[in-house]
Amino acid sequence: MLTEESDILVIGAGHAGCEAALAAARMGFATTLVTLNLTEVARAPCNPAIGGPGKSQLVREVDALGGEMAKNADRTMINVRRLNTGKGPAMQVTRAQIDKDLYKLEMKRVLESTPNLRLVEGLVEELTWSGGKITGAIVREGVHFQARAVVVTTGTFLDGRVYIGERVYPAGRSGEPPAVGLSESLRRLGLELGRLNTGTTPRLNRHTIDTAVLERQDTAEEPLALSYASEPRVLPKDLPVYITRTTEETHRIIRENLHRNPGKNGTLGGVGPRYCPSIETKVLRFPDRLSHKVFLEPEGRFTEEVYMQGFNTSSPPEVQEAMVRSIPGLEEAKIERYGYDIDYDFVFPTQLKASLETKALRGLFLAGQINGTTGYEEAAAQGIIAGINAVRYLQGKEPIILGRAEAFIGVLIDDLVTKGTSEPYRMLPSRAEYRLLLREGNADLRLMALGHELRLVPDEQYERMRERQRLISAELDRLRRTWVKVNGRLPFVVEEGQTLYQLLKRPELDYDLLAPVDPTRPPLPAEVVGEVEIEAKYEGYIKRQLLQVERLRRLEDKMIPDELDYATVKNLSTEGREQLTRVRPRTLGQAARVPGVSQADLSILMVYLKSRRRSDRHGERALSGGGR
Repeated sequence: MLTEESDILVIGAGHAGCEAALAAARMGFATTLVTLNLTEVARAPCNPAIGGPGKSQLVREVDALGGEMAKNADRTMINVRRLNTGKGPAMQVTRAQIDKDLYKLEMKRVLESTPNLRLVEGLVEELTWSGGKITGAIVREGVHFQARAVVVTTGTFLDGRVYIGERVYPAGRSGEPPAVGLSESLRRLGLELGRLNTGTTPRLNRHTIDTAVLERQDTAEEPLALSYASEPRVLPKDLPVYITRTTEETHRIIRENLHRNPGKNGTLGGVGPRYCPSIETKVLRFPDRLSHKVFLEPEGRFTEEVYMQGFNTSSPPEVQEAMVRSIPGLEEAKIERYGYDIDYDFVFPTQLKASLETKALRGLFLAGQINGTTGYEEAAAQGIIAGINAVRYLQGKEPIILGRAEAFIGVLIDDLVTKGTSEPYRMLPSRAEYRLLLREGNADLRLMALGHELRLVPDEQYERMRERQRLISAELDRLRRTWVKVNGRLPFVVEEGQTLYQLLKRPELDYDLLAPVDPTRPPLPAEVVGEVEIEAKYEGYIKRQLLQVERLRRLEDKMIPDELDYATVKNLSTEGREQLTRVRPRTLGQAARVPGVSQADLSILMVYLKSRRRSDRHGERALSGGGR
């Protein structure tokens, strides 16, 4: 068998694998990226979009760490909008429609031009290991790729099966073979695998849609970009999104054919995504609703395919045709690809360390849907952390572990490895208890210094962030020191003895409205003004969350020894002892979030650790001659 060697092997070139491989290679380590089909690198098999609530924060954080997703989305986007604009500025996010084919081509170009990175087409069938450490993987084509660290990012390919009506066939995605041998290899390692499912929508031919009767949603009028390295721009309006709705006839067709839908007749295996349900689930869950929104999203500039956002289905093709044609504007629509469901194996993520390294085998990291998540952004976020930590493992350094108060990425990974998941996990803003601190707009201020330290962010980009940081701080200081004089011509009431900062805190005022009483203000970029406004208007809430973060930090600073035998900790509840043994939390903070661990268990553990540390210090003094 041919043997090929590298420092790090990444298996799978989806969104997680691309970020993992790029991070490892950019940090100077010889990296091999093996994937089933090189023409499908970074494929977006579901919706043609990057970002949105909870997701744009992840994208920005990946970008601030030096990742590629945001840059690639900016190069290939065809429609971009700001969401939640009716809410406060801290809650607003960006979502970009991408050209799916161009996105793949651009990411492949970046991968192929990156030093230290080699792309290889192949189907991995078996992992290899020795002495408790990973040593590589064997591909179907007869090559043993040896490596000192391996990152597995297999998406939905682990023993995947596709369902369309009564038809079931093995596939990782429609038209691509599954990875069966790799599932068995993971089981031989002692990892426990479960089963999940997800689905996608029919794709329509754009020219067969009657857009004249539909609501049109154009790209934003303001210049936008997802990456801090990109120049914001306004896109052409030639590829809008259209909005239509299901009808009572649609719902009748769905109800009459539920017995033929694999997701409803018991055929489909695994648990599906709660927050991205099929159209059948929505009709059953909300029987009184007469219609549901459907967004018709173009898949690219050089394809006529249109994605039906909100219309996931795996009903038989003839039923899908009837459902589609019962919707306004789609009476003559032609389906180019039928929707389907897929079920696949995943690894229960509580078997991972917070670094995304498996507890079962040193040097083996998992990222993406293999860990039970759903979504391109969740995958990319795990991928860059796994790639970074694979390098740190080889360097003999401590892993990079982001806290819940530092990043949405930290919340995502902590939820997975601490709480686990039995359904496809989606990053929601509500999962982040400190989300006011973890805004889309300040990801660079939070994480870019780390990305620069890891040699993933160029000096020039880092210095731009530092300048932005300086401008924000200087302007906040100036506003606090500048007192306002009464001006009767102002469109709002100003009292004597107020600073510009105090005025900016008022909900009815914004930075621009203060211009008449602030003639000496410096010219500032919009992204600086935005952060200044947020810092002023949300000051009270931000201070409150910072106090909560400080309390959390005190718990997170209290480390739990890796070798601790919870059976020796007296008075722990049976469930608490079992869950702590299963998860093996790194800190008291993580222990407090383990499901099944009560406040009483936590108090007992705190007392035990304090007593143990006191005993250890006494022993050290005795050994050094300082004891009696």
